Parts: sequence; structure tokens; C-alpha cells
Amino acid sequence: MSTYTPYSTTIPVLRNICNCAINILTTAKEERAAQDTLPTEQELLDTAFADMLPMRLQPILFGKFAVAGIQKLGLHGSTPVPEMNPAAFSSFDDMITFFKQVAAIMDAVDEKAYNESANKDFDMEVASKTLHMSGLEDFAQSFAIPNAYFHLNAIYMLLRSKGFKLGKGKYIGAFFTEQAKNDWKPITG
Repeated sequence: MSTYTPYSTTIPVLRNICNCAINILTTAKEERAAQDTLPTEQELLDTAFADMLPMRLQPILFGKFAVAGIQKLGLHGSTPVPEMNPAAFSSFDDMITFFKQVAAIMDAVDEKAYNESANKDFDMEVASKTLHMSGLEDFAQSFAIPNAYFHLNAIYMLLRSKGFKLGKGKYIGAFFTEQAKNDWKPITG
């Protein structure tokens, strides 16, 4: 029987979202290199769909909130927080590096320290306002994780809308545990 903790329901999830983004962006980069009929990386970074913000902002909107409480409570040790500047992205490689940096923050979080900090509060800046978050775990479960999925899906959707053939396996594969990989092996190979 599994025991769920604040750490186990947050940090691995955010880490897997980073892995998924890396898989999607790596696949898109390879597909772009093989097919010059697809938009350039620069065009893609500036791609928006309807009223959504451009693709270059999606990692920032993911990363800012994924690391906010961890950073404010000092749970990432000496692992540097990536620059939250969309202008720093000029290629898929830049976005992949960003997600690897966010993943490194998740890897640096000590499980015991995170669990002990689950009910600690912190302040964060959002849209030029200071918001008070009453607890790390509530913030993570009610906002940071849903927000992370939203911006991951935005990246996926923006690429698909521009002709990239990103399959479902590229998306969900990053979330598979070793057990799931074995369970699905008859289908996935």
C-alpha cells in the first residue's frame, strides 16, 4: 500500500511535467530538423493561438509557480533558479535547458524538509501584487500543479497547431513508472 505525503504528491509530479516538456520539445526539435516545411524555431517561439500567450512564455509561466514556494522557503538548497525571462529563449534547446534547470530544483528538494514545510506560508509576487499563500502544500495542489499541466498542454497544443506530429506516447511516456512501462509493454514495445 502506498503512503502519500506532500512531497510524493508534488515534487515527482512537477519533475515528470518537466520530463514531459523535455520529451515534447526534443521531439519537435528533431522533427523540425527533418522537415524544413515546418515553421522555424523562432517563428514557433512567437506562436500564439487565439488569446493565449506566445509559446516562449509558457515555460516561464510554468516555472515561476512550480518553484515559487520551494524558492521562498529555501527548499532548493544551492541549486540555482533559472532566469524567468522569455527573451532568453531563442531555440528549443534554450527551452529544454530551462526545463532541465527546473527539474534540477525538484531533484534538490529534500523529502523530509518539504514534508515539514507543507503547512508553511509564504508571499509571492504576481502581476505586480504580493499574494500571501497560506500553505505550501495547498498552493502546490490547488495552483502550481494544475498551472504546470496547463502550460505543458499549451506547449503541446501550440506545436500540434503548427503541424508537428507529437503523439500521445511522447506526452504520457514521461509520466510512466517502471511498473507502468512493464504493464504497457505489450502495446508500446
